[in-house]
Amino acid sequence: MLLILALLLLGVLLLLRLLFVLVLLLLLRLLLVLVLLLLLGMLLLLSLLLVLALLLGVLLLRLLLVLVLLLGVLLLRLLLVLVLLLLLGMLLLLRLLLVLVLLLLGVLLLLRLLLVLVLLLLLGVLLLLRLLLVLVLLLLGMLRLLSLLLLLVLLCLLSGLGLLFLLRVGRSNASEKQEQQECCADKC
Repeated sequence: MLLILALLLLGVLLLLRLLFVLVLLLLLRLLLVLVLLLLLGMLLLLSLLLVLALLLGVLLLRLLLVLVLLLGVLLLRLLLVLVLLLLLGMLLLLRLLLVLVLLLLGVLLLLRLLLVLVLLLLLGVLLLLRLLLVLVLLLLGMLRLLSLLLLLVLLCLLSGLGLLFLLRVGRSNASEKQEQQECCADKC
């Protein structure tokens, strides 16, 4: 039963690890999709600005080019700032995830140590129970030996009493025979 419980605990721990990895992968995918959407939005804005510059005349072309360049520089700066902020956020998330993974690994190690301690305690209890069984069997064997010794003593006493009885019977028979022989000798 303990092995089954230990296997069930290990299976639950493996499932928790798999769920954790799946959640991490989903978060990373969502972050990548957000970055791609931001890049697509920026490309759309740039394409709109270029279309407006072509539609306006040659006279406004220089002004639009200057404005586009300024806006492009500003947008690029903003994009760089956003990308840097996203990267910093991703790094912080990765650090938090690493900390969580380390904490989970520590918890798993503690659970394994607790399982090992429980198994060692159970093995110790089983060894003590075996020793108690051996002691009980030894005591039962000693009790059997004592009962056999008592039976031998009783048999010896009974045989001694039987011999004494036979000796008394033999003496009484011998004395009766002597009396009969004396009676026969007196009659003759």
